[in-house]
Amino acid sequence: MEQIILFAFLILFPFGQIIKIGSLNPIDIVVSLGAIIAIIKRYKYSKYFNDFLIAAIFSYLLSIFIFKNSQVFIGLLYLVRLIAYFYFYIFVSHFKDKKLLLNSLLAISFFSALFGWVQYSFYPDLTSLKFLGWDDHLYRLVGTYLDPGFTSLIIVFGAVLSFVKKKYLLLAFFIATLAFTYSRAGYLALAVSLFFASILFKKFKVFIFTLAYFLTIVLLLPTPAGQGVNLARTYSISSRLTNYRETFEIFKKSPVFGVGFNNICLARNIYLKDIDSASHSCSGSDSSLLLILATTGIVGFTIFVNSISKMLFKLNRGFYTKTFLVIFSAVFVHSFFVNSLFYPWVMGYLAISASLIEE
Repeated sequence: MEQIILFAFLILFPFGQIIKIGSLNPIDIVVSLGAIIAIIKRYKYSKYFNDFLIAAIFSYLLSIFIFKNSQVFIGLLYLVRLIAYFYFYIFVSHFKDKKLLLNSLLAISFFSALFGWVQYSFYPDLTSLKFLGWDDHLYRLVGTYLDPGFTSLIIVFGAVLSFVKKKYLLLAFFIATLAFTYSRAGYLALAVSLFFASILFKKFKVFIFTLAYFLTIVLLLPTPAGQGVNLARTYSISSRLTNYRETFEIFKKSPVFGVGFNNICLARNIYLKDIDSASHSCSGSDSSLLLILATTGIVGFTIFVNSISKMLFKLNRGFYTKTFLVIFSAVFVHSFFVNSLFYPWVMGYLAISASLIEE
C-alpha cells in the first residue's frame, strides 16, 4: 500500500494543475493517505518542525476569535494541508532506497519540463485563463502548473540534481527549459543553488561553464510580443513591492501571533478591502517568509527560523544531505519572490528530498 501511494504521487506530480478538480488537487489526496498511514503506524521522525506546527495551529485557533467569520474555515484547510505534507515527509522517510527516490525526483522534474515544452509549442497564448483567476501569460513556458514562477523552480530542482549527479546533458536540457520561463526568480534560484552546490561538491569549474551556457541562452532568447518576455520589465517588481507592503500591513494588525495560518485571503478582505478572492494569489504572499510572519506572527516566525537553524547545523554532510541542502537553498531564494515554500508540489518535492537526509 505504501509503495502504491508513493508511486501515485510521483505519477500525478508532473500533471500539475491540469488535473485539478475544482479546488481539489489529486496529489493532496495521495499525500493525505500517506500522512494517515504515518500517523496510524506512529512512524518515528525528526522533530525539527513540531514547534512550528504547534505555533501555526495555535495562531489559527486564536484567529477564530479574532475574525468570527465562517471564511476562517478556508484557513483550516490550508493548515490541514501543511500538516499532511509534514507527515508525508515522515511517511516517505521509511522508504530505504534513497537512490531510487532521488532518481524519481529527477524524473518528475524531467517530465514537468517536457510537458512545459508541449505547452510552449502548442499553447503559447494562455491569456484566456485570466477569466479563471490565473495570470495571462503569453509566449512563456508555464507548463502544467500554469505559472512560470512555480514551473521554473521545479525545473531548477532538476538542474540541481543533474549537476550533483553529473548528468550534464540533462543539466543542459533543464537550463534551456528554464530560460524559456522568463522567470527571473527561477534564474536567481538556479544561480545561487548551483553556486552553493559547486562549493559543497567541489565543482566550481563546472559551475562556471554552466553559468556561461545559461547566460548565452538567455541573451539569445526570442522576445515576441508581451511584457512577460521582457526581462527588463518593471511592472512585476512594483506589484511585488505592493504585495510586500500589503502583507506587512496585515502583519501589523496582529504582530505577536499573526492572523492565523492561512487566513491571509480573509485578512485581505477585512483589513485591505480586497474582495478579489477568486484570484489564485489571494491566499498567498509574494514572499513565503512574509506569509509566515503575517499568519503566525513574530512567535511563529521566530520558531520557524529556529527550526531551520537547528536542522541545518545538526545534519551530517553526506551526499544526500548536501543534495537536500542545495534543493532547499533554491526554495529559500525563490520564496523571496514567489510563495513557493507552501506550494503543494514544492512541499512534496521537499518532503521527499528531506527524507533522504543523513542525521
